[in-house]
Parts: sequence; C-alpha cells; structure tokens
Amino acid sequence: MSDLLDRINSPEDLKLLPREQLPQLAEELRAFIKDFTNTTGGHIGSGMGVVELTIALHYLFEFKQQDHLIFDVGHQCYPHKILTGRRDQMGTIRQKGGLSGFPDPHESPYDRVKTGHGGTSLNTAVGMAMALRNRGEQADRKVVAMLGDAGLQEGSALEALNYAGVFDDLPLIIVLNDNEHGIGPSVGAFMKYFSKVRSGTIYRAAKGNFKRLTKMMESASPFFGKFTYDVADRLKSSIHGLVPVIAPGFLFEALGYFYYGPIDGHDFPTLLEALEDCKSFRRPVVLHCITTKGKGYSYKQDRLAYHAGKPCKSITAHLPAEFSAQGGPAYTDVFVDEMMRLAEEDKDVVAITAAMLEGTGLVKFRDKFPDRVYDVGMAEQHAVGMAQGLALAGQKPICAVYSTFMQRSVDQIFQELALINTPVVMCLDRAGLVGPDGATHNGVFDITYCRMFPNMTVMAPRDGGELRQMMRLAVNHPGPTAIRFPRTRTPMESAELPRLPFKVGESEQLRDGNHGCLLAYGTMVYMALDVAGEIYSRYGIELAVINARFAKPLDAKMIARECARQPVVFTLEDHNLAGGFGAAVLEHANQNQLDAGKIEMFGIGDVFIDHGQRVEALAMAGLDVPTLIKRVEQRLGLKKEAVGNAEPAAKIKPRVLTH
Repeated sequence: MSDLLDRINSPEDLKLLPREQLPQLAEELRAFIKDFTNTTGGHIGSGMGVVELTIALHYLFEFKQQDHLIFDVGHQCYPHKILTGRRDQMGTIRQKGGLSGFPDPHESPYDRVKTGHGGTSLNTAVGMAMALRNRGEQADRKVVAMLGDAGLQEGSALEALNYAGVFDDLPLIIVLNDNEHGIGPSVGAFMKYFSKVRSGTIYRAAKGNFKRLTKMMESASPFFGKFTYDVADRLKSSIHGLVPVIAPGFLFEALGYFYYGPIDGHDFPTLLEALEDCKSFRRPVVLHCITTKGKGYSYKQDRLAYHAGKPCKSITAHLPAEFSAQGGPAYTDVFVDEMMRLAEEDKDVVAITAAMLEGTGLVKFRDKFPDRVYDVGMAEQHAVGMAQGLALAGQKPICAVYSTFMQRSVDQIFQELALINTPVVMCLDRAGLVGPDGATHNGVFDITYCRMFPNMTVMAPRDGGELRQMMRLAVNHPGPTAIRFPRTRTPMESAELPRLPFKVGESEQLRDGNHGCLLAYGTMVYMALDVAGEIYSRYGIELAVINARFAKPLDAKMIARECARQPVVFTLEDHNLAGGFGAAVLEHANQNQLDAGKIEMFGIGDVFIDHGQRVEALAMAGLDVPTLIKRVEQRLGLKKEAVGNAEPAAKIKPRVLTH
C-alpha cells in the first residue's frame, strides 16, 4: 500500500502532509523504488540512501521557480523524480523513449541540468548562487548542491569549493551526502577524514548542543554585522578544542563556510531543523549528512548490483544481438583476464582506475595483486598524471577508465603522456554507445580526444582475442597508447576469427570484393561481415571487409589501395563522426591526393544519442545491421528487397586473408 505516496504528484502535495507522516512516506517511497527497479534495474543504492533527505528538501524549499537544486552525478535523483510528478513513469526509466536515469531539464522544470559525471554540482551551483547575489536576491532564494563524499575529491569540486568560500553572502547550501561510497567504497584522505568524524560521538554531542547558539548568532548578524560571525567562529573553535576528534568544521570553516553537522541524514526532526537553520543563514553553508547507501535494500554480497542493478530479462529478451556471431564473454572480462596474465609474466605491470574497480573488472586483479592496483577515486586527471610518474620510474601502468570519464583528463593526456611520449596504456572501457545510461555515459568522443595529439597510438579490437593481442602490443610500446572497447559481449569463441600477428598501424583484410569496401573499426567489424554477407546473399556481389585496427596511425597502403580500386569505401565506427575514425581516413585521403569522394562515413552524427539498450542505441544512430544494409544498398544503387527473403548472413563464412 502507498496511501501517502499515491497522493503526492508534486512538492506542493508533499507540503500538505504533517511532519509526523513523513517517515511513513519515506517507507512507501523506498518500497516503490525497490518495486520498479526490480524490473527496470538502475541506480538503486544512491536513491535509497537519500529518501529522507530528498523529502525534507522538497518539504522546505521551492525548487520549481524560487530555489535551485543541483544533483551531483544524478544517481541520487530517483526520489526527486518521483516527488516531482514522474511517479507513474518510473517504470520506463533508462528505457528507449522513457525517463532518463539522471536529471533531465526536458522532463521537468525541477531538473536544472543533465549530469552523469561526479564533482560537477558545485561549479553549477556556485554560478547560480553568484547570479542571485549579483541581482540582490540572496536573502530570499537558495541554491542547494547535493554532493556525495566520493565526488568531493574531484578537482572541479575542490576548485568550486575554494572559489566560493570568499563570498560571505553567497546563498549556497552544500549538502554533503556522506555515505562512504561512490560506485564502490570511497577512497583517499577525505574518506579517512570523514570516517573519523562518523566515529566521533563526543563531537556529535558537542555540535548538537552548539547549533542553537550558532543559529542565534546568525539571526543577529543583520544587527551586529560580521562581529557575530567572528564571535561564533571563536566559540566554535573553543568547543572544537575540547573534542578529541578531528572536526570537519576546521576544514570547511577555514575555507569560509559555515559548517553544520554531522547529522543523521535519515532522521526527519534533525533534518528539518538543520535545513531550516541553513535556510536562514546568510552565508554559504556546508550541511554534513551521514547516510547509508542502499538503506532498506538487501544486497548481500553483490554491492555493485545495488549500485546499478540490471534490468530483468523481460525488458531485454525481445532485443536482437548486435551481430550474428555475438555471444562470447564481455570485453571487460577479457580485459581483466589478460591483465592477470600480463601481471603474472611481468612484475612491473600495474593497474590504475578511478573509482571503477568493479566496473572495469579490476576487483579480480586486486584480489590477486593487492599491491599492484591503484584506485585513486573519482579523480581521472590524477590517475593519468600518476600513471606518467609510474612509467617514468620504470613500471608499466595500464590505466583502466570508462571512455566518458577519461574525457576529464584530456589535458593530462596532452601534457603528461603525449608531450614527452610517456609509455602509458589507457584501456577505455564503455567505449561507443553504452545503452541505459544514455548521453552522459556514451563513450563516443575518445577517438577524437586521443588521436589529436602527436605520439599517440589509438586502436580498437574486433573481438576478445584481438583485445588480448593489443594489450600485449601496447604494454611494450615505447609511447602512449589507447585501446577502446565496448560494454557488450564479444563474438562466440566458435565464431571468432583466427588471430594473426600484427604491428602498429597494420590492418587486416577479412573478405575480398571489388564492388565496395567496408572499412570497419573495432566492434563494427563483425557487423560489417554481416552486412557483406547479406549483400552477397541478395545480389551475388562481393564487398571487401577490412578490420582497420588502428585509428592512429592509419594503414596508409591499404587506404590508398582501396580508394584506387573500389567504387566506394564505407568507414564504420560506433563513435561521433566529428574527429573520429572516418574523419581520420578522410583527412588522410585529402592530404595524399586520394579520391576522397569515394569515402562515405557511417558513424554517429552531430547529435547526442539517448538511453535505451545498446542495440537500440545503435539503431537510433543508424548503426544496426539492417540500417547499414539499407545505407549500403542506397549508395551502390542496388534494388531493395525484404531482408527476410535472403539467406541469413550468419551462414556466410568470411574468407580470412592476410594483409
């Protein structure tokens, strides 16, 4: 039963409830989240941990037109979506045509930004608060940033924290949601610091008794000015000196913030009182809330599942495979297995990730080589910079980060790696279209941001076997390398093409033909084979299929040969066309006086592809096999026929030829 929740269609409805009914609403809200995520999957733990906090915020603030609420990452937003009129649509979350798994301004005026990366909320919130301050509206309006403790270590968050602290009249409330977790347990000095606070019961008691005094001092500030702040700060310093724990008030108040907490983020009387106090303060505030990620959810051993559970089979069962040979292990599993082998063979091989031990599969590596894996937390820039240091000191670092998050370290790729040709391997998991997480997580810009720098080698495997080969090639390469692979399954072992040795810059011809060439990059290779097989089945004409392997350096001889002998060369990639693999081929053709007019690029256009299952996202981008067949037919002027009338492409066996 959801007697209260069924009556809440907006925050205005929520405000009609008496305070004593809010705990019941929280129970109903948690039950509702558990119910629909059992089907849809999604980011369960973060939302379950902020149920009371979200209710309290909407109960006391007006976020539609007056105040502003900015979420960090967006994983925390499920309760927010439910309370702001989207309850009946939650069963569509992260599905094609349904709600986004993150805040989305296209869905609701209560969502100000669309964000899926950590550490970004403070930058936006500070800008909004500055605008209110500049217009003289800081007395009546507030900007609230919901920041997780794992996101506080992001460089952009620390930059915002540093900048905003000097403005003592900024209408900013930073809600620090301290739950000891990002995707996995939080790491680093901040984690240890807050851990001491959580265990500091004496400090909590002292702080609880002191908050009424500080509230009185803040209330008096319009009459007595900054003097009251100085007195309050001195009083707090005296009390802190009597408390045998490290008080975070020292950290935040040294930066110019009024620190409030820590408080129990699941206790409504405490939460409501704290937020009312913070709302009345006329200076930037940090409200430190201790919460439990996944509260009310029994996840037993599978902590990653409760962070982001998978959808049930009823949602995915009807979907086709991306290509006919698909069905092997996930690329991530192949990656970590090869990591283990490399580490066993070479003691200098080490792994680095950024709060993605579980997602990149490196938990398995850590269990066997605990002293040779570094999780630096949500700090991709540091990960790449640290990788340079490891490499310069003689080790062989492999930096495993999702493609979308590695974007944050572009300056380090330039200066720490490319500029002095540092031998670091970047393994970019989740490259290409990821599916349910949508536009914020699609890894469709990595070819661009990697290949634009001198000294970089950029490659993508056609299957699991070639991923292993590329990792071995990269770990012994004298310069920086990037290997991209998708969040999907490799081909079945029985269908995987034979592995041939190759050098940097060498492509591979898999099928010959003179009616056109399908020049495919990475996971698109097996899709190209399906397309070529279907075209042959329908029309009896042969298309060449080439596994490009490298976006940089390109196989110049192969491109020259195909541009000379083919009527058209199709480039295939699950990446944005701007700056991608096809663009590299087109640039090369233009620079070398080849017939660039023969080149047609198949990739993602100048759009953001939103959420759905990965195969659906490929179709949205026009990169599914049926659409690719139609596009090839159109360019070659072939008569269109029903796909179902032809022999299945799976029965066409590619001819493996050496390059």
